[in-house]
Amino acid sequence: MEIVRPDKLSDEERQRTIERLWKKDPSLWSDNPEDFEAITNRLGWLDVIDRIRDKVDEIKGFGLEVKDRGFDRVCLLGMGGSSLFALVISQIFGPADGFPPLEVLDTTDPEEVEKAYQKGIDNTLFIVASKSGTTTEVHALFNYFWDKVSASNQEPGNQFIAITDPGTPLEKLASERGFWRCFLNYPDIGGRYSALSYFGLIPAAILGMDIELLLDRADEVRKMCMPDVPYNENPGYILGAFMGLYGSQSRDKLTILSDNPIKPFGLWLEQLIAESSGKDTLGLVPIVGESTGIPGFYGGERIFVYLRLKDTPPERSLDTFIEELKEADFPVHVLQVADKYDIGGQVFLWEFAVALACHFIGVNAFNEPNVKIAKEMTKITLERYIKEGKMPVKFWVDPQSQINFRPSHTLAASMKGLARTLRDIFNVLPTWGYLGFLPYLPYDPVVDEVIGEMRHIVRQERGCATVMGYGPRYLHSTGQLHKGGPISGAFIIFTRKRSKDYEPVPGFGVSFWHIQFAQAVGDFEALSQINRRVIHVHLPSDYKLGIRSFSKVLSRAARL
Repeated sequence: MEIVRPDKLSDEERQRTIERLWKKDPSLWSDNPEDFEAITNRLGWLDVIDRIRDKVDEIKGFGLEVKDRGFDRVCLLGMGGSSLFALVISQIFGPADGFPPLEVLDTTDPEEVEKAYQKGIDNTLFIVASKSGTTTEVHALFNYFWDKVSASNQEPGNQFIAITDPGTPLEKLASERGFWRCFLNYPDIGGRYSALSYFGLIPAAILGMDIELLLDRADEVRKMCMPDVPYNENPGYILGAFMGLYGSQSRDKLTILSDNPIKPFGLWLEQLIAESSGKDTLGLVPIVGESTGIPGFYGGERIFVYLRLKDTPPERSLDTFIEELKEADFPVHVLQVADKYDIGGQVFLWEFAVALACHFIGVNAFNEPNVKIAKEMTKITLERYIKEGKMPVKFWVDPQSQINFRPSHTLAASMKGLARTLRDIFNVLPTWGYLGFLPYLPYDPVVDEVIGEMRHIVRQERGCATVMGYGPRYLHSTGQLHKGGPISGAFIIFTRKRSKDYEPVPGFGVSFWHIQFAQAVGDFEALSQINRRVIHVHLPSDYKLGIRSFSKVLSRAARL
C-alpha cells in the first residue's frame, strides 16, 4: 500500500474516502485481493450500534440478574481487546449502588493471581472473555479458578459465564462445563474494535452503567461521521487526517493527554492505535501515561491529542500546557468530552479515525502479522523447561549493581556491565526513537512510580519518547507495534526471581511464574531476532528494591 497524504487530496477525494469506508471497501487498507475477505470480516464495528440495540434488554437484564444473585464481586479473565474496555470502565465508573465491583485479571503474574484468589471465590462470578476462545493466558486463568471453585461448589458452572465468538473452543467448553451463560459476539468485529459489543457492554451492565446512554453517545458521533457530512465537519475524518498526515511524515509519536477522571481510557486507545497501525515498519507510537514537561524537551516527531473533560476546573486541566505546545509549534488536536458517558462517543470516534489514519499511512488496520512470533518463542521456552528442568536462559551479573541481565546480540558492550550496555542503547537511540519499559511484574504502584521517574529522566536527558506496558498485557496491545512498527524502538524487559515455589496450573504442568517468565523470554527472543535493541533485566524476588537499584544505574547512564 502507498502512503496517501490527506493534505494532497481534493475535496472530492476526501469525501470519497469517507464513502468508501462506510461501504466497507477493503482496498482502503490493502491492494492484495487475498486480504479483502479478512478485512471485510473485521468491519462489523461500523454498524454494531444498530445490531446491539436489539440486545440491550437482554444485556441490562443480565446485569440485574448478577446484582440480584448477590455476588460479592465479578472477576473478568481476559486479555487485550477482550478485557481492556472492561478495565477502563471499571476504573472510570466503578460499580453503581448495589452492583458488585468488577475486577479485570489480565496477567499471568503469580502474585496477581494469588491476590485475586485470596479475596475469596465462594461468591465470585467469573467472566471468561476471549474472541478466539484459544487465548493461552485466559485458558490458564480459567483452569486455575475452575479448579479452585470446583473444590467447594458441586456446580461450579453457576459461577462462570463466557463471552466469545460463535464456534470457538470456549463456546464448547462453556456448554460442556455448564456455564451459567455464554454470550456469542458478532464474529465480524476484531478484538480491539469490540468495545461496543458484548465484550464491553456485558461488563458495563454488571457495573450498573446506563447502557442506552453509552450507546446513544456513540450513535451521536457515528451520525457525525456519516458520508453525507462534509469532511471538514466530520470529527472522525478530521482526527484521522490529523494522525495520518503527521504519521506519514514520520511525526509518529502520538502523545495522548487526558484529564484525570478519564485517564484510564488511554489504555484502550493505546491498543487500538498500536495494534492497528504498527506494521510494515510504519505506524503511530501511542505515548500514554507520560508526565508533562517543558515543550523544549520534546522531539520534533511529537504530535499531541488532548481529551479535555468539560467540567475539569482550569487549574486542574492541561489548558496552559496545551497553549505552550501550540506556541512551540507542536501539532495539537483537542477533543472536548462532555462527561464520562461521552466515552461511548470517543470509542466510535477513535475507531473511525484510526481506521482512516491507517489508510493514509498505508497499512492494513485489521491484521496483526507480528504477534505470533512471541507466542511461538514462549511455547519453545516452556517445552525446553519441561524437558530439561530449567529455563534456557543465561544471565550476566553486573559487577557493580549485582543485577542479572542479558542483552540482545545487537548490544556489543554488555561484557563491560549494565551501565555500559544502557549507554550503548542511548548512544544509538535517536531522539526520534522511543524506549519501552516492559515489566513482567505485579501491577504495583511502586513499579509505576519508579518507571515513571525513569521515563522522565530519559525524556529530559535524551529527548526521546518512552512507553510502558506490563507483560503479558502489552503483548496483546503494543506488542505488534514493537515488532512490526517503526524500527526506532529499544526495550527493557523486567522479570524477577521466584519468591517461593508456586503450584502448577492445572493442565499446564508449570506454574504461573513459569508461564509469565517464558512469555518475557519469548518476547525478548522475538525482538532480538528482528534486530531490535533489547535488555532482559532479571530482578531479585524483592522486585521493588531491585527496580529501584536498576533506576539508579539507568539514571547515571542516561546522563553520560
